[in-house]
Amino acid sequence: MLDPCRPDAYDRDFTLFYFAYRAFTGAADAALTEQGMGRAHHRILTFLAYSPGMSVGELCQALQLTKQAINGPLRKLGDEQLVRVTPGERDRRRKELHLTERGAELERKLHARQRALFTAALEKAGPEAAEGWRRMLAPLAGRDWEAFTASVEARRTEGGPHRP
Repeated sequence: MLDPCRPDAYDRDFTLFYFAYRAFTGAADAALTEQGMGRAHHRILTFLAYSPGMSVGELCQALQLTKQAINGPLRKLGDEQLVRVTPGERDRRRKELHLTERGAELERKLHARQRALFTAALEKAGPEAAEGWRRMLAPLAGRDWEAFTASVEARRTEGGPHRP
């Protein structure tokens, strides 16, 4: 059991988390580099795959980026025909972002590498580890996760697009 009163109690865990994160992101980095893209592009693809129909503002809020910061990566994804902008079904003034078939294919390719890492790790850790992992991540993500999942669910119940 960890002793949170010791300042160094979590140092090993932080270091372990760093190496795990590096392996996780590295699994997709090579494929992104081949496309002339980076992690900002990957995050956009990830969020649009999970929650299609987000507006630029919603995407900025989820990624905690300004419109200025997201503009370049989003433009490249549009130029590469990986993301398309459509008018909203309920409000035509609303601009909704969606992955194109090519975008969905790239997203699947990037996440296939990451899924393989997760699958191998969870097989090694055992079946109860997946639930423990989620129970650990949800409080770490905190209100950002709660707000994001609430907005995704609201869009889905309004009849908007969603990922099966």
